[in-house]
Amino acid sequence: MLKVSYIIALLSSIGVFNSCTGNFINLQKDNEQLVYYEQNETVYGTYLAGRVALLRQDFDNAAKYYIKTMENGKINEDIIGRTYFILASQGKIDEAKAYADKSRELGDKNSFIDVIDAVYEFKHKNYQTARDKLNSINERTYDILIAPLFNAWSYVGENNYKEATKELNKLASAEEMKTVYNLHQGMIAEYFNHLEEAEAAYDRIINDSTADMSFRALQIISDFFVRYGKKDKAVSIISKQYGTNSMRELLSGLSTKINREENTLKNFKRTVDMGAGEVFLEVGLLYKSVPVATDYAQIYMAISEYFNPNNDVTKISMADIYESRQMYREANRYYDSIDEKSEMYYPAQLKKSDNLVLMEKYDDAATVLKKLLKDNQKNFQILFNLGNILQKNNNQEDAIKYYTEAINSIFYESERYWSIFYALGVSYDRNNEWEKAEENLEKALKLSNRHPQVLNYLGYTWLKNGVNIDRAIAYILEAYEKEPNNGGIIDSLGWVYFKTGDYKNAIIYLEKASEINPQNAIISDHLGDAYWQGGRKNEAVYLWKHALTQKEDEEELNRKKVKHKIEYGMKTMHVLTINDERIKKNLYSLNDITE
Repeated sequence: MLKVSYIIALLSSIGVFNSCTGNFINLQKDNEQLVYYEQNETVYGTYLAGRVALLRQDFDNAAKYYIKTMENGKINEDIIGRTYFILASQGKIDEAKAYADKSRELGDKNSFIDVIDAVYEFKHKNYQTARDKLNSINERTYDILIAPLFNAWSYVGENNYKEATKELNKLASAEEMKTVYNLHQGMIAEYFNHLEEAEAAYDRIINDSTADMSFRALQIISDFFVRYGKKDKAVSIISKQYGTNSMRELLSGLSTKINREENTLKNFKRTVDMGAGEVFLEVGLLYKSVPVATDYAQIYMAISEYFNPNNDVTKISMADIYESRQMYREANRYYDSIDEKSEMYYPAQLKKSDNLVLMEKYDDAATVLKKLLKDNQKNFQILFNLGNILQKNNNQEDAIKYYTEAINSIFYESERYWSIFYALGVSYDRNNEWEKAEENLEKALKLSNRHPQVLNYLGYTWLKNGVNIDRAIAYILEAYEKEPNNGGIIDSLGWVYFKTGDYKNAIIYLEKASEINPQNAIISDHLGDAYWQGGRKNEAVYLWKHALTQKEDEEELNRKKVKHKIEYGMKTMHVLTINDERIKKNLYSLNDITE
């Protein structure tokens, strides 16, 4: 695959194409007054509805309202330009072309119209016209990357292997392109039944230790060997990637599929449209790896889906893009479209469950995981995720059950599993089983090499319960030293000063914590307590009331106690004593702190 630095270089070279996608990328920055040829209140209201939908990233409704506005005869270049971009970004190329053509008639010179035209003509088997349209784009990204691939597959559509190979060879000399070149050379050779040439191209990718092989490339190559009676070679290729590839579950699923299905892929025949889909998937994945290029990635992915709506890698990638936009419902639609027999079904459902948690649909998220668990009863990740959902939903007994099953599923305790012991400890604590909680938290502390999150939880809990005071403060100081900008840890440090009677410095640190985590109920409650003991009683009452409205850590807030403080205030606090002079010295040696 292409290096990220190379992609950034391509992006920096974009001229005309950048200007034409600016309408899509910078929508929320655009506050210009629009001028209509004709205008009335109803049409303007429809337009505004489209704008609101677009700002909310509700692309379906945005396109619908813009189209409705234009159907009423109220057209300007801005509306029609936005419409074809939105439609193209959803893979609705046939619809996008109609509006792009109208926009061109109005004088729109954006080169993306040529992209839409080229894609449309290719899909409708007008391959020469498709090449003419794409080759008219005078832009480096197209000249050196997209056009050679696109043109090669267009010649495949004309059954012209010689010209397809000639076009593809334009990529052969570029070191950054060697994996892309060999992959498409293999697919095209396979299409024409030149199996030895296809295998040679795929072998060049496999044997190149410097090649960054994508999961999609592994799918294509392994499928080829399975179909042509070399299943052992396919399994071997995947197993070599397993130890180093970050997508272990995907690779495991692919290996399982190959072993289970034998030669069921034998009747598979790659089509020209599938080849074109791979071109735009390739480009979309490249841009997706660069954070500033998400909008480009979505458009290319959508075009790939237009050519091949059954490609699960495209579906996963589109879902990931929607997740980056916090459009979890739309992402889950893609995950649900993946068949249960696909190697990508399991990771897709895991992601769907994560999205449901973010949408605070905990019961639905748990249902998804429990369905997966039926066929994966000893799966650590499913059990762990189920425990996390139940803990978040304050069902500690069931959370403990699943966390324990997850621990029983692992072969040995190692540092990679520290978080499961931490989570189990937290659930035991919230279930009022402190001895078991402390045991698991201590184990998590050891396995994690004294992770600041574990140090802070243990220290804060001891402090809250009035036990192990010196050790608790030492742990919180150590956590603060490791993560001085963590709002939760700063809150614990402020609570140390509060519990030891130093309300001035307690307020300083608790205010810092509140600035970092302004929506945290516990921090607001703590700051309210510090204000009260520091003589700022009106501010204290305000913070306590505010704590009752906040969502973050609300399950840990003692609402009854807070309401009592709002009505009756606080009594004088029992002050804890630090016995270890070294700890006391360390506490008051922090910046801006005086005893």
